[in-house]
Amino acid sequence: MNTTTYKNQIKSPFQIAPRKPFERKDPLREEIKKNTGSFNLSVTVEEDVATKSLFSHIQGFIGFIATIKKDNVVLGIGRGSTILNKMNKYVERNIRFAFGSSIIDGISRSIKTMDDLFIKTSNQENPGILNEETNEIDYTPELASERQKSYLRQLISLNVLDERERNQWESEIDELTKDEASEKIQFFMR
Repeated sequence: MNTTTYKNQIKSPFQIAPRKPFERKDPLREEIKKNTGSFNLSVTVEEDVATKSLFSHIQGFIGFIATIKKDNVVLGIGRGSTILNKMNKYVERNIRFAFGSSIIDGISRSIKTMDDLFIKTSNQENPGILNEETNEIDYTPELASERQKSYLRQLISLNVLDERERNQWESEIDELTKDEASEKIQFFMR
């Protein structure tokens, strides 16, 4: 009895490379790296008219409200206030203290929201690519690599016999993301 064993002619470029024995990643360093960088926040400080109207019975009440935003998304709102009277008579210092308190309160409240935003972005299928020059995250999907494209072209030429269908498959290759290309390669490998 003669049996023939067929072996795939094309080797996959996505084979897992063996890890170097002394290459260990420090989980603390990775977490620290996630939490460092530049964050572009905008702070808007206004007089807190609503709170002032609630305290209209107190003479000399001054209040500020600070709104912390990132990319026009409100992260936190902070409040700061002071009362000017005989005991608190340094006007500039007290108003500046209330101003600073509103910003500090807004920043401390925005930390929870920022954590929530970063957790959502890190749980996405495409968490983004860090641009090391600007320390900003680019969320555009990464296009398929040249190795994926060439491997997919080989698989299409071997497995798709109809010329019209083959042309359709090949015309879509250049717009594929890495994940989509991987899915199509898995489709042909079945």
